[in-house]
Amino acid sequence: MQLGWLALFYAAYFAFVGLYSPFLGPYLKSIGHNLDVIALALGMMQLMRIVGPFAWGWLADHTGNRVRWIRLGTFAGFCFAALAFWYQQTPSHLIVLVLLLNLSISGLVPMSDSYAMERCAGCTGQYGQVRLYGSLGFVLAVLVFGAVADRFGFASYPFWACAMLLLGFVAALKFTPDSPRVTSTENSILFTGSGFKRLLLPGPMPLFWLAAFFMIFAHGVFYAFFSLYLLEFNYSEMSIGGLWAFGVMCEVVFFALQARFFKRFSLNTWLCVSFAACAFRFALTAAFPEYGWLMLFAQGLHALTFAAHHTATISWLRENLPVKLVVRGQAMYATIAYGLGGSAGTFLGRFAWEWGGPASAFAMASVSGLIALLLGWRFTIASKQPTSALLSG
Repeated sequence: MQLGWLALFYAAYFAFVGLYSPFLGPYLKSIGHNLDVIALALGMMQLMRIVGPFAWGWLADHTGNRVRWIRLGTFAGFCFAALAFWYQQTPSHLIVLVLLLNLSISGLVPMSDSYAMERCAGCTGQYGQVRLYGSLGFVLAVLVFGAVADRFGFASYPFWACAMLLLGFVAALKFTPDSPRVTSTENSILFTGSGFKRLLLPGPMPLFWLAAFFMIFAHGVFYAFFSLYLLEFNYSEMSIGGLWAFGVMCEVVFFALQARFFKRFSLNTWLCVSFAACAFRFALTAAFPEYGWLMLFAQGLHALTFAAHHTATISWLRENLPVKLVVRGQAMYATIAYGLGGSAGTFLGRFAWEWGGPASAFAMASVSGLIALLLGWRFTIASKQPTSALLSG
């Protein structure tokens, strides 16, 4: 039953993300806010991904109670969303409330991923079958609210956004509290220091974090500019929406079937496969945008560049970190990859687009994937070195 509540939590949270990312801008525009305010509001999610996840991860690890903080973060997010969206706010008040909303929810994914992997006893297949409901929630939210907005406008946006966070909170109330952890027998050979040093410095860890940064850097370009890129080549809005939906459905299929895939190869191998797929995917996107069937194939690679990479990453961290540092490790992944990497990809992608044309942004994303592959190959080698070499870092 716990896995059912986890599935509902993922579906509700990512349904909220599906409402927030595509529709917050049009909603704010519909109630009279200007583009500067909209840009600031949308930027709060990336900003809080830099500073928020590690703080939540530290609280969860320090207290040994992730479930308490998942519930608190979800409920606080609901309260701030209600204040931000139900009432007409001045621009300054709106930005502060949206910042607090994103700070509240910024740690939910790393904490819930850690909790889910523990409940699934480290089984990547079972985790994937739970996590896919997040992808389904995202797709359903985009499709359902898109249809509602087309017909009735954006007046109901606050209700839908707040309802998803409230549903996530109700699901989190059903989570079984964490058991007390025994921390006196930590024996991971990779970690001998404390604090940041234990997460950043031993053995292959610096290479691992750099690879994660460049992987999500590439996807920062993709998420920000893919739709605009296709519009440059006269794709219809329906075609663009279909390509996005196809990529997410491939992700869902991989999550559902990943048990049999992960049994065949090591986690390091899967990470390298995902990095190689990233480089290839965005090279195709940069070189052949006019061929719709190639764009469809490139979107299908989302199963590897997101689903395989995400599961391999959190499984790798679970296997290589001491128990009391797992949540902080996954929070650091959110900070380094999605916060810093995603923001840098979005920011530099804009300059690449202006400097060399639209294809240059995706060429840069492909190069970023290639750098991640080289780093992945290096930390795979480093992971196989003797213990003394790992500890000397």
